[in-house]
Amino acid sequence: MKEWNLGSGVVLRSATLADLPALLSICLKTADSGKDATHLHNLPDLVGDIYAAPYAIHEPNFAYVLVASERAVGYVLGALDTSKFESTLVTEYWPHIKEKYQSISTALLKNDVELLAELDKQGFGDVAINAQYPSHLHIDIIESHQGFGYGKAMIEHLLNELRNAGSHGVHLHMSATNERALLFYQKFGFSEVYSDENEKILALDF
Repeated sequence: MKEWNLGSGVVLRSATLADLPALLSICLKTADSGKDATHLHNLPDLVGDIYAAPYAIHEPNFAYVLVASERAVGYVLGALDTSKFESTLVTEYWPHIKEKYQSISTALLKNDVELLAELDKQGFGDVAINAQYPSHLHIDIIESHQGFGYGKAMIEHLLNELRNAGSHGVHLHMSATNERALLFYQKFGFSEVYSDENEKILALDF
């Protein structure tokens, strides 16, 4: 297993299927623009089933988990070829996840309803963006470990891995209202290529 020491007992290592529960938990605990969204969801795994689990399962070569004192506290996830990744998920992942949430007895909160609608829309992204920036990434770190420089090290690591694998560009999706995240990504050279009231897409050429 690949592992990189970031100091103070913190390491970045390759994610495995055994990390799936931790990835789902981290995704939920950062889903409110980097803050804990547990109180906003009665379907706690749903956000991670959409935004985290697919990478560990179907693109493990570019899935990394941040571990502090033997506890997973963050992740950085990517796909080398977004179009190929999306095609794989359409046939091998989304049908199973949609079936998982077909019969729900739990009372749903507003965010659950919105995420279920998002799940129904999962498929293929923007063809032009995927062509110009074929890779994409997704990073989250729980609040207790934000602000220590781990995010910078994680992004730099994944960008290097994607570049070394032959990618010529990378993009990411983010909340339109998360100004802190926007400033963070701009430090790496990401620029906005799409924006609406809900999200921004940022991209970077290699």
